[in-house]
Amino acid sequence: MNSSKSSMSKTPTTHTVTSVSGYLEVVERLTKEWFTAETSWGPWFRGQSDATWALRPSMYRYSPLRRPIRAVEDEIRQEFMVRAPSLGLERPQNSWEWYFLMQHCGAPTRLLDWTESALIALFFAVKGGKAKNDTDAAVWILEPWELNKSVVNIAEVVAPAAESGMVVKHADRYKDWLPERYSNTKSLKKKFPVALYPTHFSRRISSQRSCFTIHGSDLNGFDHLPIKFRPYLIRVIIPGDKRHAIEKSLSVAGVDEVTIFPDLDGLGRWLAAVLREEWVGDSR
Repeated sequence: MNSSKSSMSKTPTTHTVTSVSGYLEVVERLTKEWFTAETSWGPWFRGQSDATWALRPSMYRYSPLRRPIRAVEDEIRQEFMVRAPSLGLERPQNSWEWYFLMQHCGAPTRLLDWTESALIALFFAVKGGKAKNDTDAAVWILEPWELNKSVVNIAEVVAPAAESGMVVKHADRYKDWLPERYSNTKSLKKKFPVALYPTHFSRRISSQRSCFTIHGSDLNGFDHLPIKFRPYLIRVIIPGDKRHAIEKSLSVAGVDEVTIFPDLDGLGRWLAAVLREEWVGDSR
């Protein structure tokens, strides 16, 4: 398995923040700069606990493979669709919903998770930090309409799985990013990532205000996008020694495991975080 460290040849614009308020100042400024006409639109956010990690989906963190990635991916998709119905309550209606469910369940895909919530992304970046030498974390901030304008030549972000509510020609623009299984096991027709909305068939997708980029054939597609797109992808660094304080501030504001994961697993993780707050270190 190759390292997931970033191989960015074009260094993104980077800000460093040390508090929730400082972070929100950056978010508010970018929102005002990017969305001057469509005030109902807003950036997408992705929190990563290691600031050096690349924006690479799980399917591409294993490279190179012995066989073409399309062949491996199609087999994984098929296996998931065969086995999943007996293991969960969700009943996806089409290939897109099946693919979103795979990502939701931790199976390898070419999807990368984003959220419309700045604070949820910040929580994912800083959670679990407590030591002074914690790794620096990061939140990536994306303008998804500009991404699709650069890649698909139209400033739109659609939900291709919402078949009953979608104009067919809009959904068809994104078919090449998720070909039918076994239609072509050699390569993907598209190179760069695009931004998509999922349908909300899962409570967790709704609570996390989830959205996705789906990546094409380029393992590091965000690194190689046209120059004109570069101002629309920003990295915010959170120093390791500030992570714990920011996580506590978010908890006071009601952003914690229970609100982000509204299920028993989330409750369990929240109680584990409560216990960590009582821990004073190795008492042996």
